[in-house]
Amino acid sequence: MDVQTIRSTPDPEQLVCTAARGDYFDGFVADVSYETLMDGVSVKDRHRDGANQCLDRTPNELDCKQYALLEKTLRRGHHGVWEHPQITLGIKGVSRACMAQLTRHRHASFDVQSQRYVDFSEKDDAFAMPESLTNPEHATRGDGNVDVSNRESWLDHFEHESDHLFEQYAEMVDDGIPKEDARFMLPIGTKVNMTVSMSGRTLLHIANLRMRGDAQWEIRELTEQIVDDEFADWMPMTAHIWDEHGPTDIAP
Repeated sequence: MDVQTIRSTPDPEQLVCTAARGDYFDGFVADVSYETLMDGVSVKDRHRDGANQCLDRTPNELDCKQYALLEKTLRRGHHGVWEHPQITLGIKGVSRACMAQLTRHRHASFDVQSQRYVDFSEKDDAFAMPESLTNPEHATRGDGNVDVSNRESWLDHFEHESDHLFEQYAEMVDDGIPKEDARFMLPIGTKVNMTVSMSGRTLLHIANLRMRGDAQWEIRELTEQIVDDEFADWMPMTAHIWDEHGPTDIAP
């Protein structure tokens, strides 16, 4: 799988802090500079250290105030301000099973590669391989005690049957069966691409649930990639605070 940011709100943490300060500011946030708006935020050494750990540059006073306010706001459960920044992600090559789990999160918007219109006959690497068939160390809700010979046998069987289903699908399409009907032949492990848009709060909520040890392996790997590669670059201070303090009750 692969995840890339298509578009995102610029300076998202500044927007979060602007919204948060606007709740307590006696003026109008659109009439003053960000520096003026942040004048009332106090900074302690731990906030300076935190800002230093998650920025590529040496933090200035405004950076430290921003980190301090973000940390304070998260700690107090003022999560609504993270709904203002938005990010749109392109997700490549996840199974329909993983897609079904991800789209259960109601406060995100999804578009999924359509099996009604896209021909899946010639796709390379067309289906996701179950982790338990390839990784002896894989832990899941099952007991995980799969004999080596059984695992190898089922791996061969899975690959053979999946290839066969795609061959049958291709023959149906070639014989004029509409793709929207031929797709019923495709397994739930068929890979699709997605476009997903969400707020910073929804992203944190998904991370809280889907990076847990009891999450299914594929959506856990997807969420880890989103957080480590995209979210940490987009909201470095928030990602650092979240990583330090662990999941919080941030559900919409």
